[in-house]
Amino acid sequence: MQLQEQLKDFLKGISLMRSQKKEPGWKFSCYEELYLKYGIFMEPGIAPEDIKGAPSRCYYNCHQLIRKREYKNLTYVEGYAIALDVSFPINHAWLMDSDGCAIDPTWRETGLLYFGIPLNNSWVKSFIKARPRNYDLSIFTGNYLEDFSLLKEGLPPNAIAKLKINL
Repeated sequence: MQLQEQLKDFLKGISLMRSQKKEPGWKFSCYEELYLKYGIFMEPGIAPEDIKGAPSRCYYNCHQLIRKREYKNLTYVEGYAIALDVSFPINHAWLMDSDGCAIDPTWRETGLLYFGIPLNNSWVKSFIKARPRNYDLSIFTGNYLEDFSLLKEGLPPNAIAKLKINL
């Protein structure tokens, strides 16, 4: 529980600093504020070897996997994760299985903790398709390509995945 509280405190700190310069009329001052509003914690799961992607390309790896029919049971997630060998949270993408576990196709070692927003795969695919370029980018931090629409307007109702977690 302590690690979860530390991660939330980290995000709150960033959000507090950035809220000082929040643009007038925008719903959110930063993506960390969005993560705090809609994010959930996920236990690390074991990623099958056949879905391991290229190191340091988490967004690309996850974008590619949700396009494949055999992985339609996995949900795209963006947020922050804590790796075994790094002492601070990292902006990251991974997939969530039907048990609510984080399946990380990028890191060779499973992370210690994952906190993010499960996004509807159909929405993610259409959002990326509408982008002029750069499939390697995060939905959120790459949102400058859409003139920061997610900070200005928030997430559309169909963006967040409806979770059907088997517990």
